[in-house]
Amino acid sequence: MKSQHLLLFLFVICTTTLSAQADKKLLIEPLTGNFYVYTTYNTYQESKVRANGVYLVTKKGVVLFDTPWDTTQFQPLLDSIYSRHQKKVIMAFATHWHSDKTAGLEYYKQLGIKTYTTQFTDELSKKNNAKRASFLMTKDTSFVVDQYQFETYYPGEGHTQDNIVIWFPKEKILLGGCLIKGAKDKNLGFLGDGNTNEYANTLLKVQQKYSNPKFIITTHSDWRDINSLKNSIKLAKQLVPSSKELRHVVLFGWKANVNKDSIEIAIKAFGELPKQIKTIKNYEWGENNSPEKLNQGLTHCFVLTFSSEKDRDDYLVHPTHIAFTKLLPNILDKVTVVDYWVIH
Repeated sequence: MKSQHLLLFLFVICTTTLSAQADKKLLIEPLTGNFYVYTTYNTYQESKVRANGVYLVTKKGVVLFDTPWDTTQFQPLLDSIYSRHQKKVIMAFATHWHSDKTAGLEYYKQLGIKTYTTQFTDELSKKNNAKRASFLMTKDTSFVVDQYQFETYYPGEGHTQDNIVIWFPKEKILLGGCLIKGAKDKNLGFLGDGNTNEYANTLLKVQQKYSNPKFIITTHSDWRDINSLKNSIKLAKQLVPSSKELRHVVLFGWKANVNKDSIEIAIKAFGELPKQIKTIKNYEWGENNSPEKLNQGLTHCFVLTFSSEKDRDDYLVHPTHIAFTKLLPNILDKVTVVDYWVIH
């Protein structure tokens, strides 16, 4: 009986703790040294979504990276920081123009806190009626606050046109913002303002520039898993249509007694196939002019491009292609066919 009461008590305590965490509006967790990750929450597509930011405590004051998403937490964050560290926030940075990063800029600016974005972010903020900063960075910029150094880096378009990352070289901390998603995420989230064609290239630039981070802070996911950048690159590559191409190369050598008219009819008929068979992605042809004389009697080359082996196979059995091949037995002396996937 006592065991049942104990289990019930533990269940109630656990349930109450989890409920309190779920209802919490502001969460602050230590990262390393004087770095902390803070989290606020907002509702997106009828779900409660977290937004992580970072702050750094220095002797000169606290530097804030991205502002709270929940507008009710602008002041509570400042109060919590002061209560914990007896330091005031002196600088605040936003990594792109969306409200989960910029919402608190104006509030903090009115309190005398120096607020920063890139000029590109400011242009988009102005265009989209988002909050704007006092100080604008026109290029990648390095900062030194007390003993801490960090730099901003714009790798290109991805989650948004203007997304930047922030890097602490000594501590090897990478603030990825919304550009980098979580290690277990299945997609890249909202892409309405993004560039799906360039997303992977942008992330690869980040990976190349900062190849060995100890921490990668993501916005909407668990930041503890260092594989977030790797997973984001994989997801971004899936956004780009496959560039693989299958080449189908056909080489013809004609019988010695064939007249030119028959050859021209066959070449013209070959050239009509792409107009009637939709799986042919590209078509070209030409006549041999190699000075090496290694063509072994093969004089005409035809190259067809397909997106897949299935498309190639469908072409081979297409009635129009079958009809074309019936023109060839009486005029062809030899034929060679080579298929290969293009390797870039």
